[in-house]
Formats: sequence, structure tokens, C-alpha cells
Amino acid sequence: MVALEDVLFLSISLFAIGIYGIISKRNGLGILVSAEIIINASLLNFVAASSSFLSFSGVSYALLVLVMAVLEAVAFMGLLIAYYRKTGSVSLSKLRNYRG
Repeated sequence: MVALEDVLFLSISLFAIGIYGIISKRNGLGILVSAEIIINASLLNFVAASSSFLSFSGVSYALLVLVMAVLEAVAFMGLLIAYYRKTGSVSLSKLRNYRG
């Protein structure tokens, strides 16, 4: 059995990688992947705490958050495809031209 501290360290590492990815990336796909890494780090926390306390409430909450993350990714991809058709690029640096 894996210790809770090891899983939490892995989760913190994934969260830090995701934050670095969001800060350093300029294209939409890189930001989406980094956001998904952050969401998966939080889901790992829920599952680790749930198994540590011998409860299934964390796992069910993680499953609900996973479904919401998929819906968020689909919506972002739809917006990114529309943006690509308009500009010909997935770089979000041109987004300032579309202020309303």
C-alpha cells in the first residue's frame, strides 16, 4: 500500500507542473492540458483522502468533478476551434484584438 504522504507529494508535484504550464504556455492547447493536469491533481487528492479514511465519498466526488472537467474541456475546445477558424492560429496572444 502506498503511503498517503507519497500520494500527496505526487499531487502537489502535478499541481505545480500544471501551474507552470498555464503561466508559460501561449497557445490554447497547452493551457487546456495544463488545466487538466491541475484538475487531475485535485482528483488524486480526493481519492487518496478517501482511501485513507476508508470512505467512498471522495471517490464519488472525484467522479463528479471528472465529468465536469470533461464538459469544460469540450466547451474550451469548441471555443478554440472557432477561434482557430477566425484567426488561423491557436495562439491566444491575438485575443486582445477581439475585445467587445
